[in-house]
Amino acid sequence: MRTSLASACLALLGAARLATALLPVSVKDNMFVDYNGDPFVVVGVDYQPGGSSGYTNSASSDVLSEEDACLRDAYLLQKLGVNTIRVYTAPGLTTTPWLNHDACMSIFNAVGIYVILDVNSPLGGESISRGDPSSSYNEGYLKRVFSIVDAFMGYSNLLGFFAGNEIVNDAASAAVSPPYIRAVQRDIKNYIALHANRTIPVGYSAADANSLRLAGWEYLQCGGEEDTDSDIYISRSDFYGLNSYQWCSGISTWETSGYGTLVSTFANSSIALFFSEFGCNTDTPRTFTEINGGVYTEKMMAVFDGGLVYEYSEEDNSYGLVSIDSDGSVTLKDDYANLQSAYANMTYSDFISDSLINNATSPTCNATYIESIDSDFNATFTLPDCPAESMLKSGSGNNNIGKWIKLNSTQTSYSIYDTDGNEISDTEIDVVSDQTVPDYSSDSSSSVSSSTTAKATATSASSSSSASASASATTTAASSSSTAAAPGSIYYSGGTSWAISFASLFMAMFAL
Repeated sequence: MRTSLASACLALLGAARLATALLPVSVKDNMFVDYNGDPFVVVGVDYQPGGSSGYTNSASSDVLSEEDACLRDAYLLQKLGVNTIRVYTAPGLTTTPWLNHDACMSIFNAVGIYVILDVNSPLGGESISRGDPSSSYNEGYLKRVFSIVDAFMGYSNLLGFFAGNEIVNDAASAAVSPPYIRAVQRDIKNYIALHANRTIPVGYSAADANSLRLAGWEYLQCGGEEDTDSDIYISRSDFYGLNSYQWCSGISTWETSGYGTLVSTFANSSIALFFSEFGCNTDTPRTFTEINGGVYTEKMMAVFDGGLVYEYSEEDNSYGLVSIDSDGSVTLKDDYANLQSAYANMTYSDFISDSLINNATSPTCNATYIESIDSDFNATFTLPDCPAESMLKSGSGNNNIGKWIKLNSTQTSYSIYDTDGNEISDTEIDVVSDQTVPDYSSDSSSSVSSSTTAKATATSASSSSSASASASATTTAASSSSTAAAPGSIYYSGGTSWAISFASLFMAMFAL
């Protein structure tokens, strides 16, 4: 009877097709870190099938709400070798009810992929206007932003929020927009502190404009905890992404690309830096020589923490790794195969370590210095008041809070074709192996203190338990960000969280 019961219990565990929860990633000084405090390297792709034109305010679906499409893409992204995707748009406010993203976020979680989400969209009223930010920074805009935070804050594989993308892109926008970028970051961080169960990194993605992106970085990284002006401290970025296309594969080298200048310019950053877009397409198909010749070399990773290749699907601008047909089938492009090969040959695990975390002190904000970098840049630190104080405290009203759910399937029904046009027969995702939840009860640094949460800062987790660098750069142990299970337990998260203690299970089996 003992044997049959044990077999039955093990069969039950094996049959449970549930998404295990990745542990949250946070920021420590100049790098993203995993829950153990070890460096987390961003190896990713920008992901927006359909492009900006595929997003409408009243759409019945978006890129994170179609379960079968997410299964299709999760399979290809996992085979590609990524651990992070950036999603540019989420559903609009007029969508009723708000679209549910549980299935897609659970699928990406199951294959070990984190998501960085932009809170803005290309539609009117859903972003800060570059030329007239005061008119767009209003209660209606913040209702959208706060509602998106509500919808996604429950997923522990949400790596962070982009509060803005290329808002400053010329002299005119630089003259008026910067204080509003910091104001939105302040508002998001304060909202997270009041309504989420963990800190979530918040940052900005900068345009490929040399002096403006440097001034923007200096403006958004300054202001330490000792700053007496709480607005300055709370509104600083946790991370800063560069949309950079200066290395063109097949053409550029380290010297000609200007990558060396990037390293010297952004050295000693006090916030995490990475490429939020890269992958010049001047010479096609792209061979992505910048992967192993630039982005993931030791000299670059002393400053930049990886990046996101632009972009997953072929759109009007011809940067796609795959082509998606009108029937939902996907054909791989040569770019996909070349990037897959480049990722497979990365060697950063040989040198990645805690020593790359520079422990830099956040500089004191100095408007005169920042404006000396670019005279068009408005470096004022007097920020506009939040126009939605009541909503900030009471909530957005969006009750569609994301949660992990059971996976209905692990294989897409869509056809996938390789670069030669042959259909791939086995397109089942490889679900991350069930992970035991570590014991956090004796680790004081793994919990966010109330004072830190009140200031909405990104906290790193314990460094007392050291994991290998290569493991921390891919997928990490599983747990919900809100519940710690006992040591030796498998944690699952569906509508209700539950854990099975192996010790208790086997004691019960053999007691019979």
